[in-house]
Amino acid sequence: MENMQGKVAVVTGAAKGIGRSIAEKFAQAGAHAVIVDFDQAAGEATAEQLSQEYAQALFVKADVSAAEDLQQVREQVFAEFGRIDVLVINAGISYRHSVEEISIEEWQRVLHINLDGSFYTIKAFYEDFLSNQGKIIFVTSGSAITGTGGGAHYASSKAGQHGLMCTISKELGPKGVNVNAIAPRVIQTEILDHLYPDEASRAELLKKIPISRIGQPEDIANLALFLASPESSYIHGQIILADGGRTY
Repeated sequence: MENMQGKVAVVTGAAKGIGRSIAEKFAQAGAHAVIVDFDQAAGEATAEQLSQEYAQALFVKADVSAAEDLQQVREQVFAEFGRIDVLVINAGISYRHSVEEISIEEWQRVLHINLDGSFYTIKAFYEDFLSNQGKIIFVTSGSAITGTGGGAHYASSKAGQHGLMCTISKELGPKGVNVNAIAPRVIQTEILDHLYPDEASRAELLKKIPISRIGQPEDIANLALFLASPESSYIHGQIILADGGRTY
């Protein structure tokens, strides 16, 4: 699907995992991928690989929980490419802790990165989308619906992202901007390895997935590419589960 030739796609949390897979899929389709991440070594390696194999990519180190960092990301994107066409809000963290185990500091950290970081990212690029049609994609989680798969702080932050996405879709839809959310569950990433570290827990997890396999980052990247393409222009304000049938 080479329908992103020359477009600029900013992906937060793109040094590894789902975000990296999305950035690579966009690059394969001809886009300039901007890798936004706090992990400098992994982010630079990703940008270098995409530049060598596909189209010019850019790494920008940023902490999404710092609003000023996102403003600097915006400045570097426009200095390098002069535009933005697609924004993927993917950066986030998770802990599998009960309410009893969650400290106030941990609660604040998860909400600050996952939810505040989403708002700061939108805020940095909001005016650019007012004047330029494009696509905004949130990568959230089915945990927002079920309350499982992480702690109360994670599910709450993802539910907050859903609310933010719905509001932004109402504000930017009339400007010709498509805004949607992908809600994955059970995707093979470092986070999943942390939450389900042994074979026994993985076996129990597989019993809950009707298609009997754990999702791969590319499964989410394929959907993100579709949502970033002109073919998805009438899909707007939606939360799309990508969960192998687990939730419903």
